Amino acid sequence: MKRALKFLLVFLTAAAAVFAMVIGLNYSGFKTLFENKRGMAEGSQYIENTYSLKGLAQFVGEHPEWVSITSYNVNNPDSGIYYQAEMPRALGATSNLFLLIEYERQVAEGMLDPAEVINLEEIKQFALPEISENNHQKLVEEFEDGTAPLDDVVLAMLQNSDLVAADYLWFRLGEENIRAVMDTLNMPETSRPLPFSGMYITINPSLNDTSKLDESNFSSFAERAIDETLKLKNDPDYNQKIKEQFKDDRLSITFMQERDALAYFPRATTNQLTALMAELLDNNIISQSVSEQVKQKLRWPMGSEPIARSFEDYGAIYDNRMGLLGGIDFGTSIYDGHTSVQAIFFDQLPVGFWVHMSANHMQEDYQQRLIWDPALYETTLDKIGMNNE
Repeated sequence: MKRALKFLLVFLTAAAAVFAMVIGLNYSGFKTLFENKRGMAEGSQYIENTYSLKGLAQFVGEHPEWVSITSYNVNNPDSGIYYQAEMPRALGATSNLFLLIEYERQVAEGMLDPAEVINLEEIKQFALPEISENNHQKLVEEFEDGTAPLDDVVLAMLQNSDLVAADYLWFRLGEENIRAVMDTLNMPETSRPLPFSGMYITINPSLNDTSKLDESNFSSFAERAIDETLKLKNDPDYNQKIKEQFKDDRLSITFMQERDALAYFPRATTNQLTALMAELLDNNIISQSVSEQVKQKLRWPMGSEPIARSFEDYGAIYDNRMGLLGGIDFGTSIYDGHTSVQAIFFDQLPVGFWVHMSANHMQEDYQQRLIWDPALYETTLDKIGMNNE
């Protein structure tokens, strides 16, 4: 009996240790998953048939409520794909394209020095725990001494969809300058970029009265988001309070509510975004030198072997956040030499289906192959036509 009790005690002690290591140390993650079990099942009925890009093209054709595509050969735009192309979609980090354009304008005019050494602590003040932390960590790990040239910070912002670096750059560029460049670009259906930290604070019901948010009143949301980011930047006590709240309870909403909150974020149509990319290819954005510098930074994917294998030239900016997968790109196919511009957005997706697409990098793969794979292009046209006659 004693031996049995001793064995049971050892077993329970070991089990408790394992529980503490596996569950205890990851309690926050398990708690989050448990609270979002309904969201994680949302859209699961679409997963089995969308492991292939052909299956994804079928999904695209069947769900215009969630997808917008503009994709065309710049020499033959009439033969392109224009699918829900006038539907405003959440931009997410693809709005950093506008920050990049204004950044290169200010560099060209001598207002900013791309070689200026930035202390990463200046950037860190905009970081919110549990919000795209891994993306910012890549920047931190790249510059181990805690400093980086401003130009490298901008490039890392694009490569990693780093919201923290984007907020830092937003303030370096200046709100009025960002407004001015948006006016210059003449994109009336496109919202101006906003600081991400302020937007996430604004949609957090533990920190704000979200019942007063109105997706039809972007100006009001923008004002609140900018005010919140200013307090985060200038008030150390407020900064600490905000970070403690996000660390303890993240956004204080479910994944489904977080997805729905994209409706408040800056939006654009795929038609306007592709028109911008076409102008960029023609060096008509601000000036030839600014256009060339913007394109050069957007070419960061060319360092990837699969991209270099399929493209003579390729530039892109992507985003991936709860319920949203989006990208804007230009590319020249290595197979037939044609050049395309594209904007593709999967917006307000069911959470479980978004996890499936995100985990398998399906949106980026689909977007890239739509340029160089004529079979996928024709399949997409066919599925869109078949389901939307």
